[in-house]
Amino acid sequence: MSEMMLETFPPGISHLTLNQLQVEMQNRETLLQGIIQRFTRHYACDLASLEARLARGEGAEHPDWEDSIEWRNAVETLQQTRFMRSLLEWLLRLNVPSRIS
Repeated sequence: MSEMMLETFPPGISHLTLNQLQVEMQNRETLLQGIIQRFTRHYACDLASLEARLARGEGAEHPDWEDSIEWRNAVETLQQTRFMRSLLEWLLRLNVPSRIS
């Protein structure tokens, strides 16, 4: 892989495109963090504690189970979003010229 260096970004991809995607990922992170904080405040615990409580049969199916699913989805999507943002940052640091300006 080290022998194969990017000489240009693929067609249609530019630094501007990557910067816009990076901003979109940052905005998504902010939204997801807000969802996670809302659930943390509402349940006064972290997700693992809520899931453990529900596994013991403590809590209502509605809304607790539904909230735990939405909370879990937000946590997992936040992890994926952070990964994508780090990949975009890495690509931007390559300083590769684009085929289009």
